[in-house]
Amino acid sequence: MHQVSLGGARVSQESSNHLTVSRTLKMMTQRPTRCQVLIPLTPAAAEMVVANAASVVEFCNKGLVNACSKLRVESVHKTWDGVSMSTNSVASVAELEMIKQWVKKTAGLSDNTEVEPCLPQSKSFLKILGVLYWDSNSSLSITPAQVAEALSSSPLFEGITLASMHCIMKASPSSDMSVIWIDIWDSQKSSKDKTLINHSFNFECHTVMVKGTAMYSGVA
Repeated sequence: MHQVSLGGARVSQESSNHLTVSRTLKMMTQRPTRCQVLIPLTPAAAEMVVANAASVVEFCNKGLVNACSKLRVESVHKTWDGVSMSTNSVASVAELEMIKQWVKKTAGLSDNTEVEPCLPQSKSFLKILGVLYWDSNSSLSITPAQVAEALSSSPLFEGITLASMHCIMKASPSSDMSVIWIDIWDSQKSSKDKTLINHSFNFECHTVMVKGTAMYSGVA
């Protein structure tokens, strides 16, 4: 059983009463369903929405029924950067706008609180090659602030939104070069990473290259 749990092992019994069993564990990541609505909010605003979850669900669904929509909100829960609403189908632009109106009315949010419901997007994972690991003026490594400055000032990354903090690591233990890993919010067809992959940009005094790694559906 221990060998089977490690994957790829074959277990057999000499007795004719037992069958030979071959099992291989498969590692896979389930894509998040698009039957949900994501609303980026501050932690305080998200707490208010969750505290009034029953009313939010009730009145969002009443508004959807009155608009002759078949979409229904099933539940509301907090996420790391806002709230997520589980729905019975994929929301349209018009339905997202209706949810926006009723969330603001029933959650007790202030008038200046931005509520912009959206559907889950995909993340494209990329790497930047050609950046020295050590700062040219010191024995210290490059900093996330330097990377952020280079990305924000490059026309190549105009309109690109990072999905998480980038990661800086050495290309190898003995190398002076780095690999900078970034992930960006992208479309389901991975259209944005196509504008970046195999393109170069300036990182301080160096010319560096963006390379692709993989894409998966991610949740905001």
